[in-house]
Parts: sequence; C-alpha cells; structure tokens
Amino acid sequence: MIRKSLLLTGSLAIPFCAAAQDERTVVDEIVVSATPLNRTVDELTSPALVLTAEELLLRATTTIGETLANQPGISSSYFGPYASRPVIRGLQGPRITVLQSGIGTLDVADLSPDHAVPLEPLFAESVEVLLGPATLLYGSNAAGGVVNVVDNRIPLAPAEEAVSGAFEVRGDTATGEQTIAGRLDGGTDTFAWHIDIFDRENDDIEIDGFATADAAERPPEETSGEVLNSAGEANGYAIGGTLFGERGNVGLSISQYETTYGLAGPGEEEEEEEGEEEEAIFPGPFIDLEQTRVDLRAEYEFGGFIETAKLRLGVNDYEHSEIEPSGEVGTVFDNEATELRVEAVHAETAGWRGAFGLQYVDREFSALGAEAFVQEPVETSSLGVFIFEERETSFGRVDLGARIETLEHDYQGPLEDYDETAVSLAIGTEWKLSGATDVTFNLSRSERHPDPAELFAEGPHLATGLFEIGVVSAGFEAEKEVSTNFDVGYHLHGDSFHFRANVFHNDIADYVVLQLTGGTEDGLPETVFAQEDAELYGAEFSLDWRANQGDSPWSGRFFGDFVQGETDSDYLPRLQPARLGAEVRYGAGSWSAGAEAIFHAEQDNVSSFQTDSFTMVNADVLWNIESNQLSWDLFLRASNLLDEDARRAPSFRAAFVPLPGINFQAGVRLRFN
Repeated sequence: MIRKSLLLTGSLAIPFCAAAQDERTVVDEIVVSATPLNRTVDELTSPALVLTAEELLLRATTTIGETLANQPGISSSYFGPYASRPVIRGLQGPRITVLQSGIGTLDVADLSPDHAVPLEPLFAESVEVLLGPATLLYGSNAAGGVVNVVDNRIPLAPAEEAVSGAFEVRGDTATGEQTIAGRLDGGTDTFAWHIDIFDRENDDIEIDGFATADAAERPPEETSGEVLNSAGEANGYAIGGTLFGERGNVGLSISQYETTYGLAGPGEEEEEEEGEEEEAIFPGPFIDLEQTRVDLRAEYEFGGFIETAKLRLGVNDYEHSEIEPSGEVGTVFDNEATELRVEAVHAETAGWRGAFGLQYVDREFSALGAEAFVQEPVETSSLGVFIFEERETSFGRVDLGARIETLEHDYQGPLEDYDETAVSLAIGTEWKLSGATDVTFNLSRSERHPDPAELFAEGPHLATGLFEIGVVSAGFEAEKEVSTNFDVGYHLHGDSFHFRANVFHNDIADYVVLQLTGGTEDGLPETVFAQEDAELYGAEFSLDWRANQGDSPWSGRFFGDFVQGETDSDYLPRLQPARLGAEVRYGAGSWSAGAEAIFHAEQDNVSSFQTDSFTMVNADVLWNIESNQLSWDLFLRASNLLDEDARRAPSFRAAFVPLPGINFQAGVRLRFN
C-alpha cells in the first residue's frame, strides 16, 4: 500500500503547457545551466539536449538512465527499476559524469552497473545532456558526456510566493509502483526555502514470458511472467534555503536518500518454515543503500573583469551493503567524498569571453567483505584547472576548452599506486550558413584516468557474474585513455520544424575493456581489464515539427541513431543497437495526447549478449484543470503496448532482465500557491 508520506516533485512547481507541441520549441530558449556562459541549446556549438519539466512529467522513471533512454544517442545500463545510468554514444560507467545541479552525485554508481544513482528524477526541473568542449569543466570522467539533473533544493531565485507547493501520487501496473511525493517552496524577496520528500515501493517486474532469454541457461525453478528479485523501495528528503543580497547569494541544503532493492535476475525463492520469522524481504541478493549529503552554493557579481564567481561544494557520507537472502551482509561499500568547484566568468577581452576555474575531489572508497572485487581501500584525490573561451566571428562562433587534471589513486595494499596528469583540449565552431541553417564542427583530445575498479579489481563481482582482475592487479602498467573525437552537426530550423543531425568518430588509445581470459575463478568466468585501441562511430538525428505555423494542435518527431565500435581484436561489448522512432501529438485546450513507436534493431555486432529486435509502442494522455489558485494534472501513460521481450543491449544483465511488459502508469499532481 502507498505509505502516508508526502512528495513534491521538482517538475510540479512549473506551470504545465497543455499544448505539448510547443514544448520542444521552448527547449531551444532554455539556458543550459551546465555551460558557463548562459547559452541555450540552439546557441551551443556542441551537441546538447534538455528535457523540460513538462516532458519529465510523462517521461520520468525511477532512474535517470531510463528517463533519458529514448533520446537520440542515449540508452541505459538497465539493471532493473532502481539501478540504471545513462549510456551516451556507446560509452557508459566511468566515462559518463552524472551531476546534481552542477556537482557530482558522490556515489559509487560509476564502479558497478548494479549500484543506484542516489537522486530522484521526479524532483528534476530539467535534465541537461552535454557533449563537446563544455564537458572539460567536469573532469576526465566526463570524456563521454555530462548529464546534469537540475533541481531547486538550493533555490536559485527569490521566492515569488510566501508559500507554494505541489503533491503527486503515481503508480503503474507492470512493477506495482506506488509513489507519493511532495514539495513546498516559499520565502521573501531576500530569502527562499525549499522542502521535498518522497516515498516509493515496487513489486517484481511483470513480463510476458521468461526473464532468462536462453532456455538452456534457465533455472528449472524459474517461472514465466516476472523478473524475480526486482522489487524495491526508496525514500528521501531534502531541506534547503538561499539568502539573496544585492550582488550575490549563498545557499545550503541537506538531503538524504535511502533505497533497498533486489539484484534482479534468476534465483530460487526460499520457502519459510511454519512459524519461522522472515530474515529478509528478498528471495535473492539485495542492496541496502543510504546517502546523506550537504551542499553549498554561492555566487557573487563583481562587475569588473571578473563578472561573476560561483562556488559549489558537496560533502557526503555514502554506504551500501550487498546482502544475501539469509540477511547476512556479504560486502559493505563505503564512499566518503568531497567535491569543490570554483568558477569565474570574465568580461570580453580582445574579442574573447569565457570562464575559468578549478575542481577538487577527495574520495575515500572501500569495499569490505567476501565479495569485494576491490579488496583494499582506495583514497583518491584530484585537482583540475580548466578554461572555456568563446568568440563571435563573421561566420558564427568559436569555442575553446582546456583542462589539466592531476589524480592519485592511493591503494591501501601491496599494489602500485596510480599518479598521473591528464591534459584535455577541445575546439568547437559554428558556421551560420543562413538565418535558418548552421553547421557545427567539434574536435577534442581528452585524457581519462582509469577508475579504482579498472585498476585494482581482483575478486568475484556479483553484479556482472565475473571474476574481475584490474590492469594493475594483472601486473600491467596502467595508461590513460586518450580519446580523439570529431563531431559534425547540421541544424535547420523553420517556422514549423527543427531538424538536427550529428555524425561522430571517436578514436580511443588504451581503451579499458573487460576481456575473458578463458579460465574460471571461484566458479565464475575470469576476466581482466585490458587496454587496447578502440574506435567508435555513429550518428543521430531528430526532426521536430508542427503541422502548421501558428496554433495548430498537431506536432510530432521523427528520430534515429546508431553506434558501432570495435577494438583491435573484437567488437566492443554492450553497445546500443540502431533505432528509429516516430511520435505524434495532439494538444487542444486543457488536454493533450500522444503516441510513439521506437524500433530497436537486432544487435549482433557486439562481444557481449546479442539482443533481438523489438518495437516499443507507447501512448499518453494528459489533462490539466485550473481552479482558482489550484492546478490539477492527471495523466495516463501506456508503455510497451505490444508486450515485447525488450532487452537493453548496454546492460550487463540483458540476458536475464528484460524491460517491463505492457504497462499502464497513472498519476495525479496538485499544484498550489
């Protein structure tokens, strides 16, 4: 049953635009906060996209990975309803940086695909995805892209109302989701405060057929119709406030996130003896996670050569335990991290305007227990300095970015430490061919430091079902990944349509990839993190249209993408397949409706589990009711209407954990001021 707690979603505080065809037009005018110079999507030279609060109302799921998974160029590392990170152009894990309002999530989700990202997509006011020169601001782990989830936990502007808020309840049929959430905002013209809280429960995923794709690997006790051990629950809260002055502001927030969820996949449900007390709520291994974090943000307008300066500080205490069905704790992951960012925007000088700053990260990570695949604690410290510059020219704009980052992984064991300096450079140009057409070119050379698991792993990894051995553990000398990426984009916009297309090519020297050795250890296939040269290339496009100029109720989108990748010896593993999708929407007055179909091609050009083709058909209806100072949004979304056996190729568990079957999600939210 739904718990009697409150939840306010971040999206609820923004008025809903009932005519959904206008949403993507508005996106081009929204400032991308993860860029330093307040550019909109339409003004950026590098590829970017933004999901607004209105789009997130229908697209938000329990994870940021699945929330973004149907956008061009993006998939997810799906590990069930609670663990899923974005996959961008075939890159995932430690090559993608996930931010919470401009600063790292300070978790260990980059080390293993079964680790949850401790943030709640329902609180997002927008989600930004960046590629190109601007990613250099966020460290070597942003080599593949940046995902910034923007919330209002530290208010960005003085309160417009003394008190305002929103409440939401939603649920679905395929996972039995029951979510309730709430948010309150308020203050004066000099102080703003924010409170949010949420609570969620899910049952095991319902599917059509068996979870295990290969009948030869299917446990005899596995039954059709569900993904065993995929249930979970999550809850959290945040409280924050900002004090505003004439030339600046300073704000603070405290938040907590807790979740307990099963490691989805085949297993045997244990039967209890009569009178025996239940020792665990899951039939298989599960994760119990808790994070408490404190965030500080300050900004000051100097008005001289330094126009503005910003400071962001995040400090967290993170722990999660991987627990056996008996209740016995197998492994405890602990991650205490601090991240500091200082960024200054300078006035135009000799035609150049830009930003520079520094980023400092200190991290103490440990995995202790019988299944710790990194056997000793690792202390990591890094210091990066960066600069980003842009210049308007007669043909358009030029962007330049550079970053120098020193990083040390201090392994508290007998293995050799890692201590290197990475240098990354990028240039982007925009050529205005006409008032409606522009072409962009982006070239970057980025260096990425390997993460602790890639270097020091030496043990069984439950999530991947492999015995993993790191580069250093295997006796090799670790090298930095050196990526040379070239991207060409074309943008055409008219009164009733926007068309965007990008092609890219990425050469990566010393790419870190898991390779089977052919042996076994502890009953698991033995793998080693090896370094080989790799190549990725692909393209994505989207055409957004409105039937006629003006107030036509019809709009739509046609989009597609593909990525291919290989090393010197084999195809790369876990790449998303080629996709084509189409969407049509109708909006009139207080309601809107839409339908979409996305075809996922067969994926057989990978060195991992190969997925069959499938087509996801989704539909939604949204109704808005305005009454005095109250606003009601009622929505219904149907997904996977064909009840397909749909599997994410980028997932380590694609062979055992399909996406939910046919699913109906319904919800209502109330906004007031």
